[in-house]
Formats: sequence, C-alpha cells, structure tokens
Amino acid sequence: MTFHDSTATQVTNITLNVANLTKMTQFYTEVLGLTLASKDDALAILNIGNSGHTVTLRAITDAKKPAMSEAGLFHIAFLVPTRADLANFLYHAASLGIQVGGGDHLVSEALYLSDIEGNGIEVYQDRDATTWQWEDDYVKMDTLQVDAEDLVSQRTTEGWQGMPSQSKLGHLHLKTANLESARNFYITQLGLQHISHYPQALFMSTNQYHHHIAVNVWQSTQPRLDNDHSLGLYHIDIYKPNAQNETSISPEGFSVTVHSNRTTVPE
Repeated sequence: MTFHDSTATQVTNITLNVANLTKMTQFYTEVLGLTLASKDDALAILNIGNSGHTVTLRAITDAKKPAMSEAGLFHIAFLVPTRADLANFLYHAASLGIQVGGGDHLVSEALYLSDIEGNGIEVYQDRDATTWQWEDDYVKMDTLQVDAEDLVSQRTTEGWQGMPSQSKLGHLHLKTANLESARNFYITQLGLQHISHYPQALFMSTNQYHHHIAVNVWQSTQPRLDNDHSLGLYHIDIYKPNAQNETSISPEGFSVTVHSNRTTVPE
C-alpha cells in the first residue's frame, strides 16, 4: 500500500477554465514539463509523468476572473520523486525569470508559483515517511523557510528535462466557503480522514498520507458564483476504490466526479 496506488482515494484530474488555451498549454508543457496527450480548439489534456493523472485545460469565451472571496483553487500540487528533481525545477524556473516561493512543511519541501492566468501551483518532494512526526492520529506539519542554496546544490548536470516519469498529482488544495460543509462533503461523504491540524483549514487523506485534499477559508467566504464562465478550477475527478461513477456539486461550487477507473492512478 502506498500513498497514490489503487487503494488510495486521490485526485486524478483537474479541469481549469482558461482564457488563452494556446499560451496556457505552452506554459504547462514548456515550463512545468507536462506532456500533451490531445488538443483541439476547446480542450487540451496534459499528462503528469506516467501516473495516469492529468490536467485538462478548457477554453472559455467571455471569461471573467472570480472575486478573491469566491471559493476555488488554492493550488494544484505536482509531486516529483526526488530532491534532485525539485532542485532541477527550481533552477529551471529561476532561469526563466519565474518568481518562486518556498515552504518546508516538515513532511515535504515545496516550491510555489502561479501560471500565466494566476492559478496557484506547487511542485514538491516528500521526505521519507518514516521521518514524519505524529501526535495521536495527526501528522505534524509547519511552514518554514526552504534552504534554497542547499536545495539548488542538489541539482544534476542534466537539469530539468520535464516532469519525471514518476511524477504525479500529489494533492489538491482548495479555497472553500465553509469548513463544516467541506468536512461533510470530503470526510463524511467521500471518506477521507482528517490528518493534520492547521488553523482555518482541513488537511485530509487516505493511507496515512499528509494530505490528498486540503481546504481553507483564509480568503474565501462564498462558493463560486458562475463556474461555467469563471477562470480557474472548473471540475475535479477523484478516484475512490470501488466507487460508482457519480458527479455532484462540491461546497465550493464546482463539479466533482468520483470514479473507480484504475487506469487513472499510478500502478
């Protein structure tokens, strides 16, 4: 049993509403190193390594930016397999002049940036799970400064060659409107476990991962008002073992499809 195998409930795809499909596709392939699976005038589907996980870009017209107070995407998090991969990405992003932040979360080291339409992105590498600290049934997490100089020193001579084959959609962090509504949807209905204490947030997972999905109310106070025409997160696909294929509306105001298609999860 691992954190992203077929026994783990996990996000397998997110769909983003985008204003410029061509430029956003270029960003996700050339900057992040995802591979293009298919593209037409309306959609681009991008593979995350060989994981089966995907990002779908959906072109919309008359696109509008949602208010900061609306629920939506906080960040999508791409998990790379080694610290050297993370170092290679940091050097690559810096060489492109992309502003990158960082956070040492005890369980992982993370880099933060935004795509060209303002969607939050995390690229991270997990520390060995045997080093994670637990208090009762809750894993300890924090946000400390990343030692960027030490991290960059781990880069390889080959450098960043795109998302490594073992990369995956590690977790999804959402802006929600109400923590109790989110708790009912993701824990009571979907079956995730509350795994870590964090102010004004819920970190949730299966298989004792530090989180597959997190939600917070740090900025948001209301659901998405017009999901079809708003830029940003539009739809989520979630794998759950033995689930029936079912789509519903999340407390954040976008559609969520829960499925059990094992071809969309890492082996």
